[in-house]
Amino acid sequence: MTQIDDSGIERRFQRNTYAVITVELIAGWFLSGWRMALGVSLGAALCLFNLRWLSGSVRAILSQAAVMQNGRVPPFTASKLILRYFVIAFVMAVALSTGFFDPLGIGIGFAAFVGGVMIEGGYQLYLFFRYFKTNENAQGNSSRE
Repeated sequence: MTQIDDSGIERRFQRNTYAVITVELIAGWFLSGWRMALGVSLGAALCLFNLRWLSGSVRAILSQAAVMQNGRVPPFTASKLILRYFVIAFVMAVALSTGFFDPLGIGIGFAAFVGGVMIEGGYQLYLFFRYFKTNENAQGNSSRE
């Protein structure tokens, strides 16, 4: 894959995740009320926070490893990957203790990226089968001649 393909996939992941969040918010509001919508919005915010932090941590780890060129990373850099789970769990625990957020909504919102990945997987399958059909037609036309 080229760099252009990678950035296109990242943009589609982000767009798909936002689309899933929007659908989840609307469905949560209409089907279960404001507590579910608040839970979905908090879970979605934590999902986006998690993705941003994960991206930054991995980028820092890889850049540090590239600079040092010995494959070793300073301990705190790697521990940031684990720290984000504690931060997310703490925020979820505080939110649940208030009683304003639906726990299922938080889980649904936090899993919004999964929906975005599934949409991208479906799109990639569509591209594969379209390419496969195009090649099959091209081979069939050349064998008739």
